[in-house]
Amino acid sequence: MFDFAMGQNSLASLVLCALSALLFLLVWFFVSRASVRANEQIALLHEIAEQQRQQTELLKVLAAQAKGNTPTVETEDDSALSLRGFIPER
Repeated sequence: MFDFAMGQNSLASLVLCALSALLFLLVWFFVSRASVRANEQIALLHEIAEQQRQQTELLKVLAAQAKGNTPTVETEDDSALSLRGFIPER
């Protein structure tokens, strides 16, 4: 009935194949998990950089207004003066 598993060598080879497949799946899981975390961190870093750019633009506009200069940034488009999406540093 089980002719392929009737010897010491064939049983050992089946166990070795099963263990190697399990090891491969374990390594693949951890590599995939690390990749997903790295992509999430990159997305968060891009978001932080964009928010810092917006804060820098806002500070430039506020500094220009404090000096009495007219700001050179147009306020009609989504510039630094619109505080929508502005998250202060924690």
